[in-house]
Amino acid sequence: MIDTLFTVTVLELFVGGGGRLTEIGPVTLRMVLFAICLCAGLFVVSFRRHADGQLLAVGLVSVYLLVHLPGLIVGALRGGQPSEMLSEVQPSLYFLAAPFFAVVLQSPSMVQRTANLVTLAGVLLAGAYFMVLTGLAIGLLDFVEVYTALSETGEIFFRGESFFFYKGFLYLGIAIVFLLAIRGRHWLPLLLLVAGALVMTLTRGFALSTSIAVLLMLAAQGRWRWVGIASFAVATAAFLVWVYLPSLDEASLGQRDISNTQRLDDLAYIIENTSVGTLLLGEGFGSLINERLNIENTFLWVLWKLGIVGVVFWCAPIALCFYYYIRIPRRDRRYRLACAYFFGTVLIYIQTLTNPFLNNPIGLSFVLLAVFSLRTLSRMSVPFSAGPWTHGRRSSSHAGLAA
Repeated sequence: MIDTLFTVTVLELFVGGGGRLTEIGPVTLRMVLFAICLCAGLFVVSFRRHADGQLLAVGLVSVYLLVHLPGLIVGALRGGQPSEMLSEVQPSLYFLAAPFFAVVLQSPSMVQRTANLVTLAGVLLAGAYFMVLTGLAIGLLDFVEVYTALSETGEIFFRGESFFFYKGFLYLGIAIVFLLAIRGRHWLPLLLLVAGALVMTLTRGFALSTSIAVLLMLAAQGRWRWVGIASFAVATAAFLVWVYLPSLDEASLGQRDISNTQRLDDLAYIIENTSVGTLLLGEGFGSLINERLNIENTFLWVLWKLGIVGVVFWCAPIALCFYYYIRIPRRDRRYRLACAYFFGTVLIYIQTLTNPFLNNPIGLSFVLLAVFSLRTLSRMSVPFSAGPWTHGRRSSSHAGLAA
């Protein structure tokens, strides 16, 4: 039962974007699933006190609350509107699902199932995107009708009359990392399909974060021939995303200039207005950044709202992922799977420099899944005399730690 709940929950997270595609009045399917997962997590914390990973999960949730509570207090003292403060905190509340994820991801089989769902989500998203683009190109779909229907969801934004961006397309990039890392059945044609869809979104942040994550992963795996192939593919994709495809639609170029200017203005505003008090306590939730509540760069947003402590907290998950990742020897049969999760997390952290994915369920859910998946893989790994960098140099006397 709990495995089914987990499968439905993560698949909805991977393909559902911001969750509003399944909205019924004020309630969405994501909210319902989140509430059920919270109840399941609370049940486990209350009655299964020695569940694997429970201490880490509860610790993460506790620190999350301790770090964000001062932001609410400071914001209230400075006259922040309760509704605005709540709207800022609400997306990151998915952190509370950590105990549920910790309980489910105790076995390598569930870690593998999650990886399969990531790949499936990427393929489904790519296929759906190409179907819509093809329908528009051949006149089977009317652009005005499609634009009206999809724009109303708040999940999809059109780039001129040819392409569009969907929040869930983050998982195109993550699926590429998984396909390249694991190399399962039919991985190459699926990789070409998903990579083609990613390029056609014309999203520079997705292209950049995926490229960096892929190149770092291939280097970590020692697949130097593939590094060369991937470098050529990245250069081709960069030309298409930055130059050729945007040149076909002047409207997309105008949107790009506006986006660049806004990000630079936000950075300049924070540099000019940050004080010692901002660094120590933050300005609190509800405070404006350049006359806006939210900005695209999550780390600058966190620095402004919560100070340095907030930035350290939001960097903790990737630090945990790295800690567990380097404990898995390269020659361990689960190393490829570990690479997929770790460099998928790297992708999200790079992406969140330009779009706020880390502190909302779209990216945060994957990061939490990666933390507990890598923890399980590291606990199950079999030590060898050598591994990537130096983390494989463990004595055979520790073999008893492996499951």
